[in-house]
Amino acid sequence: MSLSVAALAGTASLAHADPCLSLAGCLQQDAQDQLNATRDSVRNDANNLTSGFRNSGQAARDQVRNSWNNSTEATREQLQAQRDRVTNAEKNVRDRWNNSGEEAREKLQAQRDRVTNAEKNVRDRWNNSGEEARERLQAQRDRVTNAEKNVTDRWNNAGENTRKAWKAQKDRVSSDLRDATTLPPL
Repeated sequence: MSLSVAALAGTASLAHADPCLSLAGCLQQDAQDQLNATRDSVRNDANNLTSGFRNSGQAARDQVRNSWNNSTEATREQLQAQRDRVTNAEKNVRDRWNNSGEEAREKLQAQRDRVTNAEKNVRDRWNNSGEEARERLQAQRDRVTNAEKNVTDRWNNAGENTRKAWKAQKDRVSSDLRDATTLPPL
């Protein structure tokens, strides 16, 4: 009986001898298999992500190209003018920064920091507020959003004469404000 148990044990260990010669070997092989599977999974996820980025970038480029090809000359001129305004604004900001002195740069950085801190304060206020306060904040945001939308809708639905009248009124107010805040020449 002891011979058959020993023979059976020997057969069992020979059957498992290929991947695992011992318990430590089995554990090491399992760890290696898991590492390889994780590495393959990460590689596949990275490939899928980059191909997704590539595909969406290509789709965006195709959409822009198709829009450009299907647009009228007037629309193309408007788009080029918008692009030029953005490019010029970026260039003006860079030039202003590069040509400014240390004091002006410090002021600009202070302005940027105030905006950054204001954004952080809003996030902190939201994160630290209760449900009732969040509902009030959302209601305030909705009122502002609705007011902006209402103005846009009124403008879009207004006739040409009404738009001209509003623009003239805006120009008068701007001119009056400029006149009121400008010092007379000495």
